[in-house]
Amino acid sequence: MQEHDVDRMIAFRQELHRHPELSCEERQTARRIASMLRELGVDEVHEAIGGHGIVAVIDGQQPGASVALRADIDALPLQEATGLAHGSTHANVMHACGHDGHTAMLMGAALELVQSRPPRGRVVLIFQPAEELGTGAPAMLEDGLLERFPVQAVFGLHNWPGVEAGAFVIHDVPHMASSDDFDVCFHSEGGHGAMPHLTTDPVVAAGLFVTAIQQIVSRNVDPEDIAVVSLGSLQSGHASNIIPATARLKGTARCFKPGVRHRLERRIREIAEGIARASGCDVTLDYVPSTPAVVNDADCARLCREVVETHWGRDRLVAHPISMGADDMGFLLEAVPGAYGWIGNGKGDTAPALHQPDYDFNDDILARGSDFLAGVARRFLDERHQ
Repeated sequence: MQEHDVDRMIAFRQELHRHPELSCEERQTARRIASMLRELGVDEVHEAIGGHGIVAVIDGQQPGASVALRADIDALPLQEATGLAHGSTHANVMHACGHDGHTAMLMGAALELVQSRPPRGRVVLIFQPAEELGTGAPAMLEDGLLERFPVQAVFGLHNWPGVEAGAFVIHDVPHMASSDDFDVCFHSEGGHGAMPHLTTDPVVAAGLFVTAIQQIVSRNVDPEDIAVVSLGSLQSGHASNIIPATARLKGTARCFKPGVRHRLERRIREIAEGIARASGCDVTLDYVPSTPAVVNDADCARLCREVVETHWGRDRLVAHPISMGADDMGFLLEAVPGAYGWIGNGKGDTAPALHQPDYDFNDDILARGSDFLAGVARRFLDERHQ
């Protein structure tokens, strides 16, 4: 991009950052995206797909294959603490995962592709809401995304704090985990703490559950696989001498293989039900599958690496461990082949992490991210027409 175009995209990114909106509430964000796309001169803009999703189309000079580029647009329920001039103006809402940057990188790619259209084919731009809830991608798919805009591949890019600014990580293995949530509630009649023999105790049941599920990964998952089961909430009672009627626990289960995913759910259910029987309590369990693992297609990952090597050299490709974090890009990659890369956000070990109040997207990587996305789209279409 030309310098003035880069400045324009940075201003657009910072505008989004100042006015963040939570998942499923991205009304103004979507309107601003649609407005900017029309300003850039894309061929089609389609609004309100799967909620506040936006799809734009850029046609090449001649008909041909189709490829999609995707970015997420929602923010997090977090109070910003950066002190930046472009900081969030909305209390307890901020772009703490860089979705403003992802949106701006895709907008920059749109600008490049409009200014110099591919010789053949079509590029479909997907601006997806509600990624943080894991519901945005499936909602767009259910609303006919791929039927209305059929593509042969989909690509995306996520910033990654701690990785050198502007370097790329392209994995060949599953690199972002599936994510499922569970809510377990043990029930009893409740009673007096001085007379525990007259009731059953959901607190005891909850304690047993906490310790028992720690054995799932160590005793039910192959050591060569990777899985995590974590509890984030335990709520019960309010007084020292009252045995409460309920104890509720909430947690998450994450892994990379469908078989392991099913095993985690089965064992969590079995443990909850077994502890309920052993403790004399009743139990209810709500197990909510969320996002599948993010798995790159091998050929699409190869294409991404070749784009990086061609534009910036092989040394801009770096290795980085996979993440137990989740992303609903996994739904799109289940539907069509594609790849989801990471671009370094910089600052090494001192980098503010994603989902933290001191995080901010690094505007210095915006142009490179846009060039990467546009380059991937061009190379895919070129390869399809060789």
